[in-house]
Amino acid sequence: MRRLLLLTGLAATALAAPSAAADQKLPSFAAPAAYKTGAGPIAMATGDVNGDGKPDLVTADYGADGVSLLLNTGDGAFQAARAYDTGTTPFAVAVGDLNGDGKADVVTANFWEDTISVLLADASGGLAARHDYGADVGPADITVADVTGDGKADVVVANDESSTVSIFPGNGNGTLGARRDLPAGAGTDAIAVADLNGDGKLDLATGNGVAETITILLNQGGGNFAPAVGYPFGGGWPLLIAGDLNGDGRPDLVADDAEGIKVLLNHGDGSFAPARRYPFYGYLALGDLNGDGAPDLLTSGVSALINGGDGKFLANASYPGGGPLALADFNGDGRLDFASAGGYDDEPGTVWVQLNTPGLCNVQEVAGLTPAAAKRVLGSVNCKVGKVTHAHTNRAKKGQVANYSPKFGAVLPGGGKVNLVVSLGPRPKR
Repeated sequence: MRRLLLLTGLAATALAAPSAAADQKLPSFAAPAAYKTGAGPIAMATGDVNGDGKPDLVTADYGADGVSLLLNTGDGAFQAARAYDTGTTPFAVAVGDLNGDGKADVVTANFWEDTISVLLADASGGLAARHDYGADVGPADITVADVTGDGKADVVVANDESSTVSIFPGNGNGTLGARRDLPAGAGTDAIAVADLNGDGKLDLATGNGVAETITILLNQGGGNFAPAVGYPFGGGWPLLIAGDLNGDGRPDLVADDAEGIKVLLNHGDGSFAPARRYPFYGYLALGDLNGDGAPDLLTSGVSALINGGDGKFLANASYPGGGPLALADFNGDGRLDFASAGGYDDEPGTVWVQLNTPGLCNVQEVAGLTPAAAKRVLGSVNCKVGKVTHAHTNRAKKGQVANYSPKFGAVLPGGGKVNLVVSLGPRPKR
């Protein structure tokens, strides 16, 4: 019997109010541009599918039994989505060059059918018809990387119900060899690939919802991996990514579980320090959003957590958007932009693209804050407090912001003014 999918928690918004440290520069983004996809874009990836040097977008459309390809026009805009059939419901998507032609091919994990699909980039700038491979039970996450060390891209899959990781060795021509299954942790839901112990070989990390662990499988070469070593973790349906957060050259891990986002810093030998927790939830993406050289964290909702350079996130701001995330320089200006998607229950399906544009005022949620706190939050994102009025209301406690305009998500020129209505408390009874 299949384990219940806890999908509703994936697009949860941040629990903390926006904050900012004095030395942390928060990014600003232009108003989102919306593009239609197939129904239920549950996952998203970015890569150059048509070989023109511009990052394109691919969504796994849970409600449409296929993927959508949005080709980048080069200025941060995208062509209308092209739909491709996967024959069943895709649960995760990744891109990578499987046949060495310099174009990003597409792979999907098809949870309900226990298959993966490979869709190769074709000469027309689109995707060829899929080729399916049998997977282990419940493929929930997928990635492309050369884990066998032969110079050919492989496909790695996390299998929820069989609690395994599957490696499909790439043949270098777009086809995959017979898979090998490795034991991981109970409920293997997420996979990340990185050289975790500095030996030049790509290792595996998995997030395991039933076991409530993160497991590490160190690469011993020749396609062989050491037995999984587990670290305590929260349950739920975890998400997992890897990146060097503190600048020591060692890839760290960031994961989302039922307790929030956790950061595990790498000791350098493939072992990790105890997790540091942040009260945010959702899909994850890592990249330098503010140009200071340190990778920042983007979570669905959408919140940007700014890295202080030592792996600690010290400031955050929020932007409108959905669930699955992708980071790339979509308009070629050297700054990372982001795309977010509506998630599994979004119909007909939407992707929002927001271009990184320094100096704009991105209006934040300030209801419930004191006027002084609201001024600090708005000031951290290039906004100013405009007119302040007072009114009797039950919307907020006396002395707190009860209403404001324009609302959260509005984009104004730098220095744009946000008007506040401060509560005088409930109207006195006569």
